[in-house]
Amino acid sequence: VEDPHHPPHAYATYTSNDINFHSNHIMMNRLLPITVALATLHGVCDAFVTNRPGGFHAVMSFPTNSKLRSQILDFIEPSTGVQVKLIGAMHYNPASIQLATDTINQLEKEGKLGSIIIESCDIRWNATLENEFVQDQLMSEMRAAHDLGLLYERPVVLGDQRINITVSQLKNGAKEAVLDLVQPWNGGWNRLYDSVSTARKEAVPMGEGFLGIDSFFDPKLMTAAPVSLLKYPLSYFVRSPVFSIIVLCFFILSGGVDDANALSDLTPTDLAESIFFSALETVIFARIFLKELLAERNEILAENIFEQCRNYAADKGNVWDKLFQPAGDKSNGAIYAPDSVVGNSAEEGKVVVAVLGLAHCNGIKKIMTEGK
Repeated sequence: VEDPHHPPHAYATYTSNDINFHSNHIMMNRLLPITVALATLHGVCDAFVTNRPGGFHAVMSFPTNSKLRSQILDFIEPSTGVQVKLIGAMHYNPASIQLATDTINQLEKEGKLGSIIIESCDIRWNATLENEFVQDQLMSEMRAAHDLGLLYERPVVLGDQRINITVSQLKNGAKEAVLDLVQPWNGGWNRLYDSVSTARKEAVPMGEGFLGIDSFFDPKLMTAAPVSLLKYPLSYFVRSPVFSIIVLCFFILSGGVDDANALSDLTPTDLAESIFFSALETVIFARIFLKELLAERNEILAENIFEQCRNYAADKGNVWDKLFQPAGDKSNGAIYAPDSVVGNSAEEGKVVVAVLGLAHCNGIKKIMTEGK
């Protein structure tokens, strides 16, 4: 519904584009042994697509009065008194895109929109900008938030840890987990347990004030999940086709796609062995997922959100500072998206918005509200 007090162009509503994968399916049919499954998912995704006048195709947007608000965490950053809004997303999910879009548009309409932090680093973001297909066809919640930030001339911060650091830490984490697993006599199992347990408490806190299981399994989010299941892996395939093919071939050759009768041929010993190694793989995955992928990155994301809060703090220092220090960006080490404006400490009463994966929200709120 158009607001009579504002021109139609003032508050843009971004929706993700139609998944035009017909040509890509032809290519993937030759590469993947799961063509039927992909085709089925694609058919499900088509149910979300609607043709619009003028030849424009877009994934069906949810109504503006949507009740999908269980993926948002609101709180006040204690040291600055600035309101922070964490928007949890299922990456590439149309429902998450709409939620991020509606929230940012509403804050801008109210004159409260401050900085926008997105879960990406400069390396990953620049790689995305270099690929036109990813930009045009694989719309994500982070891209929608970025575009609105540029439209409204608000600071857009690439707040995630740089991908090369994350990859290095993943390798080190996996190595440490394996060494601990094979050295139970040297306290390895205790170290591994403590590491997983501590990371779980820090990265995925539960209870009042945090997102619950219902946030992850919201009906609207789950209904649109097939779109994410296609777009997310396809985004990696488009950006790194050679690497993706190597991973897929390794998965197939290592037995990732088994014969339908393979399970019936297993002996009890084979089954026990399979369960044992699956348990080991699960422990290693839990270690690197909770610690390197969540807890450590949460600290970086929380720090960058906090630095933007400093720009909008009501108390910016003593009278001398207010009179003689020029207004400007008070954040430290912020990496802004290309073409974005930088933060400005002359503004007050703004809300800092962060668009993140759902799994990051609780841990980041815990870090920020506990003053860490």
